[in-house]
Amino acid sequence: MPSTARRTTPSRRRAAAAPPAPAPERILSAALDAFAARGFDGVSTREIAAAAGVPQGLVTYHYESKQALWEAAADWVFGEVTRDFASIAETLRDVSAAERWRAVSKRFVRFAAQHPELQRFMTQEGAVDSPRLRWLVARHVRPLYDRSVALIREAAPGVDASRLHYLLIGAMTHATAVGAEVQRVTGRDPRSAAEVEAHAALVVDLLIDGALAQSAATASSAPKRPKRP
Repeated sequence: MPSTARRTTPSRRRAAAAPPAPAPERILSAALDAFAARGFDGVSTREIAAAAGVPQGLVTYHYESKQALWEAAADWVFGEVTRDFASIAETLRDVSAAERWRAVSKRFVRFAAQHPELQRFMTQEGAVDSPRLRWLVARHVRPLYDRSVALIREAAPGVDASRLHYLLIGAMTHATAVGAEVQRVTGRDPRSAAEVEAHAALVVDLLIDGALAQSAATASSAPKRPKRP
């Protein structure tokens, strides 16, 4: 007797597979990768369309210019940052500032490992003052910087929060932004789960706990104000 089991045909296998990401999301992802790798002037919308696997006309339909596409790509990745940290904010409301700082920092190391193109993108744009950089700072970078510095000052009063913010950004993102180099030199994949967690722990142990200890030592050595009678 012939088997009654339903045979899976190639067309059925394709239908059962996960659907591709919507075209605008594919375009933005391809645009971010391209701008991060070659900068604004080094890539064309035609190349981005090819990388996204969509017709050129679809890119121009959604985004009227390369500048509009660049802005949308920036909004998209920084929106990912905002959504990622909004999801942890509620769980950290009742913990100490030091614990919030540790948790947020570990979270950002993980985010940077999943999105190394963000740091590459900012390296491209942050190197030269330009209208694009000013737009980025006003719209995305300054609000995140202000929140980071406020948390550092709350957790570790007395430390140089501005310098420490940028020191931490470099420590959190550089290894995965140059992941190919790190893997070639060390033989370890900086984006593997184990390496990401080890890296996050090292950032906390060396930089954050070090800053907390410095803050505590500064506070304890400060002259005490005499109590008013």
